[in-house]
Amino acid sequence: MIDFRKSKFLLSAADVLSCPKDGRKEIALFGRSNVGKSTLVNLLLGQALAYSSKRAGKTKTLNYFLVDSSFYLVDAPGYGYTDYGNKLDEFFAGFMEPYLTSGRLSGALLLLDVRRGLGEDDASMLELLVNEAVPHAIVFTKSDRATQREKAVALKSLDGRTGAPTIFLPDRRGAEGIRRLVASFL
Repeated sequence: MIDFRKSKFLLSAADVLSCPKDGRKEIALFGRSNVGKSTLVNLLLGQALAYSSKRAGKTKTLNYFLVDSSFYLVDAPGYGYTDYGNKLDEFFAGFMEPYLTSGRLSGALLLLDVRRGLGEDDASMLELLVNEAVPHAIVFTKSDRATQREKAVALKSLDGRTGAPTIFLPDRRGAEGIRRLVASFL
């Protein structure tokens, strides 16, 4: 059993060449800017290791967290709207596509804001994950702020694009349900 609390920040990688080369499996969190990736990292690890900001676009590198000396949880930069505009989107495409196609990933969590559903950028990310055969799950964040109708619309926005597991956060299973999901990718 993986002890997620035995975790530490390892490094920030500004490009694929800077990523760890020790062969450990990697599980990455992807999503729009300000969707809650860093917050989810902290929830999973049971401690505040990832910087979580209200301002979109703060994460600009792949932030590696070593979990139980066995695998990496990777907090990826967000995509879509940020205060930095299109320059960050260009950066994301130039930096993240080589990472996604490098074969490093054992799994991914694609975070979507339940009130927005699957947007164009999210659909592109989902397509990349499917095309690269990366095992993944969809995590709808901010569901405590959504109505049942909004949740149903969010699910419908997936439009059968993936058979991946779908989770709403927060939910009654809390972090433990996502920890089990992450462990299944390993």
